[in-house]
Amino acid sequence: MDGTKNEANANRYTFVWGKAVNKHKAKLQEKVQALFEGIEAAEKQEEQEHRGQDLNELGGSTEMNSGKLEQVTQALESQLLEKPKDKSLKKAVRKLRKDLLPRLQKYEQYQKLLGDRNSFSK
Repeated sequence: MDGTKNEANANRYTFVWGKAVNKHKAKLQEKVQALFEGIEAAEKQEEQEHRGQDLNELGGSTEMNSGKLEQVTQALESQLLEKPKDKSLKKAVRKLRKDLLPRLQKYEQYQKLLGDRNSFSK
């Protein structure tokens, strides 16, 4: 041996497991629903109209995909333009844009790569 050091890439963080993806995606869906419920509660406190639709109608299905979440986020952003001083709405939109939407897209991509397998290597 000449003393050369090679970096190994076979640690436990290089695999994506199907059960873990499903579990994390379900938790993310719960967070999105809780966020929508919080926004709806704030809206009811202020007793303002929401263009005839409430957030439960926009995101009311149990399975939220990234396309639906993107549409809801855009609707919330347009609502934010009408009343820019609503801090709770601004915080929710920021959380959707920066955290929840990218994670949901990543989990959907992982599920697509998994197919019918149990795991794959990054």
